[in-house]
Amino acid sequence: MIVHVLACDYDGTIADDGRLAPETAAVLARVRESGRKLFLVTGRMLDDLKGVCPDVDRVFDLIVAENGGLLYIPDRREIRRLGDAPEPALIEALQRRGVPFDLGAAILATTAAYSEAALAAIREAGVERTLVFNKGALMLLPGGVTKGTGLAAALDLAQLSARNLAGVGDAENDHAFLSMCECAAAVADAVPALRERADVVTSAAGAAGAREFAEQHVLRDLADLTARLARHDLKIGEDVAGAPVGVGAHGTHMLVVGPSATGKTSLTAALLEQLIDAGRSACLIDPEGDCRTLSDLQHVIVMGGRGEHALPTPDELGQLLGRPGQSLVLDLSALSRAEKVTYATKVLATANAVRGTRGVPHWLIIDEAHHIFPAEGSQAMDLLPVGTESFCLITLGVEHLPREVVDRIDAIASTDLDAFRRTTAAAFGRHVHGLRLPTGAPLERGEAAIAWRDADRSAVRLRVSARRIEHRRHIRKYTEGELPPDRSFYFRGPEQALNLRAANLARFVELAEGVDEGTWAHHLRAGDYSGWIEEMIKDADLAAEIRPLEQDSLPPSESRQRVIEAIRRRYAV
Repeated sequence: MIVHVLACDYDGTIADDGRLAPETAAVLARVRESGRKLFLVTGRMLDDLKGVCPDVDRVFDLIVAENGGLLYIPDRREIRRLGDAPEPALIEALQRRGVPFDLGAAILATTAAYSEAALAAIREAGVERTLVFNKGALMLLPGGVTKGTGLAAALDLAQLSARNLAGVGDAENDHAFLSMCECAAAVADAVPALRERADVVTSAAGAAGAREFAEQHVLRDLADLTARLARHDLKIGEDVAGAPVGVGAHGTHMLVVGPSATGKTSLTAALLEQLIDAGRSACLIDPEGDCRTLSDLQHVIVMGGRGEHALPTPDELGQLLGRPGQSLVLDLSALSRAEKVTYATKVLATANAVRGTRGVPHWLIIDEAHHIFPAEGSQAMDLLPVGTESFCLITLGVEHLPREVVDRIDAIASTDLDAFRRTTAAAFGRHVHGLRLPTGAPLERGEAAIAWRDADRSAVRLRVSARRIEHRRHIRKYTEGELPPDRSFYFRGPEQALNLRAANLARFVELAEGVDEGTWAHHLRAGDYSGWIEEMIKDADLAAEIRPLEQDSLPPSESRQRVIEAIRRRYAV
């Protein structure tokens, strides 16, 4: 399920002339009965809201009032002020100017006709207040407070993700909270700027439009709208023309195939970084411990492995997977093959249960998927997500997976052209057309090809997105730590006259800057620098950048400078 929260503006959206009609209340009740939460996000003060909508405590799970300045928890009758109280100096300045206003917990409310006088009062009082217009109304809000900040506080309290949020509004002050929504709707008579930015505009105005959105889209979990939500696509690279290539955030069932050491991990990391950047969460099952280098990505926790943190119990899994914006990598390398299948089955069952109630994790990623879904089948197969829930499987080749799993795949990416053609033919029952490649031209390092089961979409050759967040474990270990002697670099020179050991990248750069040109050139011509970086530092991309410098006829001083600059661009040395 995509939508777990519906956030609604009040006046002009679910309420006409300040009143919540019975037919609208009935539709909102159906939203809550479907298992979804209902948040009200309004500019009204709480007492005023309760005066025009006496059932407000019964209708809504959480209420953001005063345009984000106040959070009200109905089932506890608890009020939390989210901004500073109106300053006495500002109140006095408004009174001196004859500005009529209502005093709230955090806001001062007047009409748009007094905007100039209100601004002058703010300047005179020397306080930080923002003027926010809502059609004919004007609110003086604490600095930084919007409907968006208030809604974010409500989501934090409920421990729900904005990536599972749909919203509907009508006025200028609704921009802030609708911009947070996975799907944003504007009613037909909303202000033009809001209609232009919305994902969907209802055909009906006011409360009838809000009912339309709830009934036709929210209760159907955006079934007819996911294709419109391309703004949420996860960019994994660029095509030959530089255009972004992405996969849908919702309902993508992806398979990544290719031989070892061809870049599958880089493609997986690009996908995970996109998920993190978008505020989404993932659960990555790592049977062989190949993904531990993701441990220092922001909002990623790695558990398991040999001699590392123990794998979480099912109860602990439920807590870890239910945290919005946090991703979990589970290293199963210390388990036997049978134990991996058993534990992964528990993970999938727990993830499905948490997804059903909380909407997270948004993606399941399974590396070395043939361990969990072997060709002969396993107990885990029935737990693979369907519908709008997304997953990505990584394996050597499609022949290693059972047919029941392959039939659920709708997108195939590969870092090897032969594997790509073989897999698309086996999985989709046809050879993929539209991928224009020179005959026999292999995919280069850092490239991939992707095709979709949908025959109307052409296959694409792409350059995988460069990782913006490098392996920070590598950065710490290889820049400041100490590699063992057999993995260190030794500057020896053509006559073996030296024995200068570089046990990390910082020491390598220090020594590289000081050795004589003959020693530098000797190791350069032998390809020692790229070889060490690829084999011992485990950074194939940096090695690929340095290798052409070793094959060029640059003067030693220039090649030395370029190699050191390449290292410093990627590592803090």
